[in-house]
Amino acid sequence: MHTINYKMEYSILEYVFGLIGPAIIIAAIFYPIADLKIGTLRLHLPTGVANGVLMLIGAYVTYLTVGTLFKKRAANSQGASIVLDEKGMSFTTVKKFSGVLTTVGYDAINQVTITDIPETSTSSAEKTIEISTPSMAPKKHEFDAIHMVKDSDFEVLVNALKHRAVNATFKQI
Repeated sequence: MHTINYKMEYSILEYVFGLIGPAIIIAAIFYPIADLKIGTLRLHLPTGVANGVLMLIGAYVTYLTVGTLFKKRAANSQGASIVLDEKGMSFTTVKKFSGVLTTVGYDAINQVTITDIPETSTSSAEKTIEISTPSMAPKKHEFDAIHMVKDSDFEVLVNALKHRAVNATFKQI
């Protein structure tokens, strides 16, 4: 049995975007807008409608950001790790903002897609593993090397899948 630490981190950018929604709402409350202009299009709306639209946009942005933070919290709730044993692998999936421990047998995996794109001068490195399990819901699970504590953990997971998921077809990108 091997355990790979897999922790979803909160980024500063998420916190910044989390402040944008409430800032839009506060601005819409304190600064009345008579009409809405989008590029060259000017909409002459009744008083308060433009502010209402902005408040709805702010509420939606806040919902998306808070939802993402709760999903990351849920993903870390069941130990934040991938456990590899002889019969399958266990990890946490997110269902409706709660973490659920999921076990996938190696024989249930029918496709493994490994993405290993090295870093270039214009883009950062991308290392992901996507497993497809048609007999389970959800049918696809993706693991990103960014969330693994050690760089070698990505190779450990790839090698474990290559040796144990004998029914799977492997696709390298």
